[in-house]
Amino acid sequence: MRYSIVRLLCCLLAGIGLFSCKKGTPLEGEKFMELSVPFVLTTTDTLDVFVDGRLAKTAENIKGHSVTVLLKQRSQLQLSIRKKGSATVLKDTTVNVTTNNLSLSYAYDPALGFNQFVKGSDFEHPSTDSIAFILINKFTNFGSGKINVTIFRNNSKDYTANPADSVTILKNIPLGGMSEKVVLPIKAADGTKNLYVIVIRDAASGIDPNAEYTRDFGAPENSAYNFINDDSNAQASPGLINGISIFPLSYDSGSKVYYMTDTQIAFQL
Repeated sequence: MRYSIVRLLCCLLAGIGLFSCKKGTPLEGEKFMELSVPFVLTTTDTLDVFVDGRLAKTAENIKGHSVTVLLKQRSQLQLSIRKKGSATVLKDTTVNVTTNNLSLSYAYDPALGFNQFVKGSDFEHPSTDSIAFILINKFTNFGSGKINVTIFRNNSKDYTANPADSVTILKNIPLGGMSEKVVLPIKAADGTKNLYVIVIRDAASGIDPNAEYTRDFGAPENSAYNFINDDSNAQASPGLINGISIFPLSYDSGSKVYYMTDTQIAFQL
């Protein structure tokens, strides 16, 4: 009888062991979400990905790599990126979670000026019949720091910006920041190459930094001086993402110094 009781207890304990949860196994009724952080640029850095202050994963910063983390479902999370082993935060953001599959792409390359969370589509190449631009605000001569940039088509290259040829406007680009990606056709309907010129204005005051020069030299009021894909040696290329820096240019006429705008290619991806 005693032997039978012992055997019964052993069977019960074995059954409990079979049905008990292993450590780390999701319990029935718990809800989970998946967070992915794709890297869109490549450097030699290894990055730590933190979620709500805890290290989630460490990965090399290689284009196409994606950090994936399984988390308990939550309504909000804080995501931060650091270099491996560093306490200094490179970039962080707080995200309201509305789905159980959350993806937030990260672009990091300090040499190019990238350190930001982006939409993955921002780094998709355009087709070869299109040209893509990201404008970078390096213009330090405005008090507000933010600029509005209007892109015009000017195929005649007569250095004018006509309202009928306005293509798009990129608003409130912060100092040191970048615009969203803009994709434009490389050719007009008649097959001629589209040339794009930009007009920069202070986002707060609306001032055009080139207006004083235009007025003093009697040029047309709608003059525009900064092409972003002309036939210069460093021209922007179709099928690529062309990063265009906008920066200050001082011009000394001999009697007066003008503080204007200039552009140059910062990167091509």
